Amino acid sequence: MKFLIALVALISGLILNAPSRADIQSIDVLHYDLSLNLLNNLTPPYKKSYDGSVTINAKALAETNEISLNAHNYSLLIDGVSGSSKSFSHSGNKLSIVLDRNYAEGEEFSVTVNFRHKDVFDTAFYCNDGLVYTDSESAGARRWFPCKDVPNDKATVKITAVVPADVQFCANGLMTDSISSSGAIKYVYESKHVVATYLIAFVASKKYLLAVEEWEFPSADKGAMQVRYYYQRGETMFNLKNVMLKTNRMLDYFSEIYSKYPFEKLGFATTDRHFPWGGMENQTIITLCPDCWIEDLICHELIHQWFGDMITPETWADIWLNEGFATYNEALWIEKAYGKQRYQEAVEYEAVKYLNSNAGWAIYNPEWKTEEPNDAQVFDPGITYSKAGCILYMLRHVLGDEVFFDVLKKYSNDEKFRYGNVSTEEFVSFVEEVSGKDLGWFFEQWIYGPNHPVYQLNYTKDKSDEGKWKVQYVIIQTQKNSGYFKMPVEIEVTFTDGSTKLLTEFNDYNMQTFDFVFDKEPAKIKFDPRNMIILKEVR
Repeated sequence: MKFLIALVALISGLILNAPSRADIQSIDVLHYDLSLNLLNNLTPPYKKSYDGSVTINAKALAETNEISLNAHNYSLLIDGVSGSSKSFSHSGNKLSIVLDRNYAEGEEFSVTVNFRHKDVFDTAFYCNDGLVYTDSESAGARRWFPCKDVPNDKATVKITAVVPADVQFCANGLMTDSISSSGAIKYVYESKHVVATYLIAFVASKKYLLAVEEWEFPSADKGAMQVRYYYQRGETMFNLKNVMLKTNRMLDYFSEIYSKYPFEKLGFATTDRHFPWGGMENQTIITLCPDCWIEDLICHELIHQWFGDMITPETWADIWLNEGFATYNEALWIEKAYGKQRYQEAVEYEAVKYLNSNAGWAIYNPEWKTEEPNDAQVFDPGITYSKAGCILYMLRHVLGDEVFFDVLKKYSNDEKFRYGNVSTEEFVSFVEEVSGKDLGWFFEQWIYGPNHPVYQLNYTKDKSDEGKWKVQYVIIQTQKNSGYFKMPVEIEVTFTDGSTKLLTEFNDYNMQTFDFVFDKEPAKIKFDPRNMIILKEVR
């Protein structure tokens, strides 16, 4: 009995001290070396199957002898794993690899996975009539190659692809080699900077025509960068030429107010009718819907190269830091190019889109911290795009222009975030630190809470014996599906002689009464005349 007890204790101790089982978060991927043979996809009958391999260099985040990668069973077959591996299994959309030994925390290793993409349609690898492209947001990369498919593990990428000799091919980063052989070309593209898996992409087609512009770096730097436009016959050349002109100006503007364009190349490529979005901000190779050379769309995807690609959300719960920034920067570009009135109209348009489609949930939802989020919720246009963009508009009002733009410039230049990740909590803390303001009340109601204020406004006026006009102005919020919204409010008083006075007060509780005294009679009082609280209803 004593021996049995001792044996059980020994085994229990070994189990407790053994390396943990495979977990997708147990490694930090450093580099993907991805090779694809796309001849099959670009030659009639344009099958969707291809052979590939990926060598993954990674670092153990804790002692481990087994790792797990994302690899979708529906579309991928695993033929073998070599390198620092002993065995593997592929089920439940996970590729589990037993390593050749225990690896200590911080120790690096490498595995090579040989795989095949089946001849099936999936929602990340598109192959139609001689046009091939990928689209991986949010959890699609795992459908076309094995990887650690989460936004907070970014790695450098090398993509080698074999295509027919008459095919235009482009991927992340710069082309570092091309080798012609027997009617085919092997292209090699390498990214200088780390890339999130959902932003790893390529395009390939016999139909592509290529236009190239040079963007000269800001005056402090010397040199230029290529901006590449992959377009197709029949597309509207007037729109393309307009976009080519405007893109260089956008690069100038955003490099000035934030930081220099953060990557080694910028590319755009149109796709086909199967593409599910207007555009997708793949790092250095943006994909667009067919003939979608549209100024605001180009602006939206371009600004993602800063906010989304260079600074990537920590989890899908933080996606508003991508889409809200891109939506608001569309309006900022309009302000720069076309003036303040057009800027205001652009933001008000987004506010109307939100108010007309409000799904009733908060911008930030901790349940979205998953590997495979519910895209319909996470990418809800009214919440994640329009409402989030309008919140940045209101933050600008709360902080003032000088502080607001100082915050965002420092944010885009901060070494903690550049080429890394950011959470909502980190962003809020950063804004508070740089601005020197406690903004918990602002973000708590607008980001962490749902909906918006519904105002009911009342006022009375009386003339005193001294000839002064006394006004009592009462602000009531009547929404029943969220808390109280604290905000600075503007009140415009128009007097009987036609003159006006703009007052600013801080409204921080319900049924709050503001007392004013004027030398002349008020004829009309208007709440929020400049629409600074842009997400509201007034009844």
